[in-house]
Amino acid sequence: MTSISATNIYNDAKLNIIYNNSHRAKKVTLKVNQIDRNIRVIVPGHKAFPAAKKFVEKNKVWIAHQLATLPPAQPFEDGGFILFHGEQYLLKHISSPTETIVDHEARLLNVYSPDNSSFSGRVRRMLISEARTELKRLTVYYANKVCKEIHKVSVRDTATRWGSCITRNGLGNINYSWRLICAPSYVLSYVAAHECAHLVEANHSKDFWDVCSEIYGDVNRPRQWLKHNGPLLYAVGAKI
Repeated sequence: MTSISATNIYNDAKLNIIYNNSHRAKKVTLKVNQIDRNIRVIVPGHKAFPAAKKFVEKNKVWIAHQLATLPPAQPFEDGGFILFHGEQYLLKHISSPTETIVDHEARLLNVYSPDNSSFSGRVRRMLISEARTELKRLTVYYANKVCKEIHKVSVRDTATRWGSCITRNGLGNINYSWRLICAPSYVLSYVAAHECAHLVEANHSKDFWDVCSEIYGDVNRPRQWLKHNGPLLYAVGAKI
């Protein structure tokens, strides 16, 4: 994922728009930020700011449509529902200092928090922990299938990619989005297999897809799920 060196120069709260100055940008562009549920306007220098505002005005209908078609937010609230392993789970705040209990049969997430104000953060950390544990396990499994070693598995809140892979000194360093824990288990498995296949083939050539299919199986189903349901993952934890 290519990072953009940008500084915030103006916010339009009414339109839910954030203007960012970027010296790398060549022209004014609009980007939908699904995590923060706003529109980022990339401005190529302060002098282009007036033109950027005109560009936004010209594209108001498109902006309104993009924000309106985002999936409903699933905030981390006691009594609310969030997507977890591809299903809707009920969040329950428990006040006794005990470990979080995941009840898959009842589709219930019992999350300890000393008070309501810290509940959202506790839920987020629980999901990240669950994602890290499961993705580390799957990564080792698929890395063994291609006879490669893993140096590090990281879990973050990535904005554009579900996973990425870098090989250094013959060892794999793989980064995943924690939001994958909200997808069905077969989707997690596919993304792990996909990234481990990059340990053998760095690009997306036919040889890469052959490796991916060999270690995972039919990749079409999980790819279609992500294509059609990816925005649902970004709605998890979003504020209303």
